[in-house]
Amino acid sequence: MRYRPEIDGLRAIAVIPVILFHAGFKTFSGGFVGVDVFFVISGYLITSIIISDLAEGKFSLANFYERRARRILPALLFVMAVCVPFAWLWLMPRDMKDFSQSLVAVSTFSSNLLFYIESDYFDTASELKPLLHTWSLAVEEQYYILFPLFLILTWRLGKRWIIILLALISLLSLSMTQWGALNYPEATFYLLPTRGWEILSGACVAFYLLKRNSISDVLPIKQIISLLGLSMIFYAVFMFDKQTPFPSLFTLVPTVGTILVILFTSKSTIVFNVLSKSLVVGIGLISYSAYLWHQPIFAFTKYLSISKLSMLEMAVLCVAAFPLAYLSWRYIEVPFRKRQVISTNVLTISSVTMLMIFIGFGISGHLNNGFIDRSVGIKALHYVPDNRVLQKNSWNILRSISLDKDYGVDRNTFDNKLWFNLSDRRTPLLIVGNSHSKDLFNVLFNSETAKKHFQIARYGVQLRYLVEDNHSFFSSPNYKTAQIIMLATKYSGSDVRALKDLIKHIQRDNKRAVLVNNIFEFRQFAWRNLADYEIAKLKTTMNLTKDNKRVAKIVNSEYFIEYTNNITDDKRFLTDNAEIEDIGKELNVTILDKMDYICSDSDKLCYAIDEEYRKYFFDYGHHTLDGAKFFGKRVDATGWLENLI
Repeated sequence: MRYRPEIDGLRAIAVIPVILFHAGFKTFSGGFVGVDVFFVISGYLITSIIISDLAEGKFSLANFYERRARRILPALLFVMAVCVPFAWLWLMPRDMKDFSQSLVAVSTFSSNLLFYIESDYFDTASELKPLLHTWSLAVEEQYYILFPLFLILTWRLGKRWIIILLALISLLSLSMTQWGALNYPEATFYLLPTRGWEILSGACVAFYLLKRNSISDVLPIKQIISLLGLSMIFYAVFMFDKQTPFPSLFTLVPTVGTILVILFTSKSTIVFNVLSKSLVVGIGLISYSAYLWHQPIFAFTKYLSISKLSMLEMAVLCVAAFPLAYLSWRYIEVPFRKRQVISTNVLTISSVTMLMIFIGFGISGHLNNGFIDRSVGIKALHYVPDNRVLQKNSWNILRSISLDKDYGVDRNTFDNKLWFNLSDRRTPLLIVGNSHSKDLFNVLFNSETAKKHFQIARYGVQLRYLVEDNHSFFSSPNYKTAQIIMLATKYSGSDVRALKDLIKHIQRDNKRAVLVNNIFEFRQFAWRNLADYEIAKLKTTMNLTKDNKRVAKIVNSEYFIEYTNNITDDKRFLTDNAEIEDIGKELNVTILDKMDYICSDSDKLCYAIDEEYRKYFFDYGHHTLDGAKFFGKRVDATGWLENLI
């Protein structure tokens, strides 16, 4: 197969937007399509090699998989090895457990399956996973386990029938992709059946160009269509964003664009002259290593940062990926591709050894809960650095009451059972909503006033679903028994729109509706909250143990400043609260505000930690168990419930 420098240039066009997208540059809002460009290029190049060997009768599965191993494994294993000590030093146990699992998944080419199960590619938590980007490598390797076998079995049918079969499989895969984008977007994003058509499209191009150099010899046609193809890629890079259903039919824009570039670019075209420039080709040559390096660099830096990284800082990290990419390309990728430099035996023994080490280490990390005995994070008094621990523990009261270890936000069997004692003369009060209703339940569980005057129960549900009059909530025994229905949730727009009808339904049932406003959303930094940020900052100038009282006051004062000045990452909840106030006034409904027990105007404090560094929030506003205990006392001290008694 002849060398085409413009293909390496196309790799550069693919990798740069991916890196800039992951860095958060809004201009490159569709930079994730670079992966799709890579898929098409891979399908074209690898298929070209396979069918050339098959045509000459010299194809060998063993040689094919050896070439894939030489291409993929050395740089990948090196980057994984570099990640391990940094993960050991810096990652919290839960994150270290996730990282350990990813080591096993990457080593078995199944990381796409793991990351599909774990999370959303576009969410904040995913940004902190050092090996998240390996999902695309897993898709490719799963494909190349199957594809050569398919060609071997169908080769005797002839080129025409193979292309027909490939086209049919591609259409089936594309159809699944469009359906999946609407019904199962996460699975569609990560899994081979809905990504395979992209690689297969490149394979079809390889078959077409097997004995041709281009689809056309007419220069004006080649000029126009190759430019169109490159424009389609750039259009997707700059015009698509996280809201674009992807992959879906929209994915045809960058994939067809890539196909047109491959088919119509030749030495006489403008696109060739652009893509074959030495700098562009050079970036393309190191694109695989650049792709491998950028995510660990971003993830670990963000993980360590106590605040959101600026665009300038992210730009520096983007640039830093390329020297590392050059070094790993020059001293790892290139030597390992040459059999005369690195023998097959050395490649096999070293690769298998490293894979076994990673699998063993990963399994150990999983079984030992992320090597939980490591010393990681700030150690001071009762400070817990990992907010996920506090989040999990915040459900303990309800899980103890329900005897259900999986009791959660909604769809709880126990919520459809009667919690109230019918012979108890206290007023039955039912708290309804999402995880914020859990917080309020925990607070009232710790309030002497609440205990004296009310029986408390909870029903977990998103309020927008209660617009249906026949929803099971309205027939649940707790709803039927309750005299007061307290709506406490994080209101989405659809929740707010459902409020009037919901309140009217409650009032028709001769029950008192009470609204609890959205809690103020304090800033958070990835998995850290504002208290973590302030403590990390103060740690550099103060002794956290000796100066604990001063530190606590400074942190709580900072919360008050942010609250009174509306300093928040997203102010939509403020607009929603204004609408909730209007609805409450219109329907004569009592409105309660959690900030009345969280903050003290006279002391100019919003209580976020105590003097022993027990945190009262585990994120922007969800309460910890320590927070619930303290806020329960604040409910009593502020008379928060007096309008309900």
